[in-house]
Amino acid sequence: MIISVPTIFSCKLPSGGWVNLAQIRQIEIDPPTGVVITTWVNGEKQRFDGENATAILQTWEQAAQRCTCHGNRDEYFDDEEVYE
Repeated sequence: MIISVPTIFSCKLPSGGWVNLAQIRQIEIDPPTGVVITTWVNGEKQRFDGENATAILQTWEQAAQRCTCHGNRDEYFDDEEVYE
């Protein structure tokens, strides 16, 4: 799924620091472990787990809910493991 976000769409991580979701190209989720792998716009990947993974997913879903570029957001948030 492609989500149009502003140039900066920040997410505060519980462990400290911030992530700019506008710089994420893809999010992969491993449901059994709760691990989130982000692919940044430059192609690099980064692994997040625990509370940090949860924070990223919650903020990503908020971005999807704000997105008006798709008619029905639920069709993109079934049980898919990759969000583009």
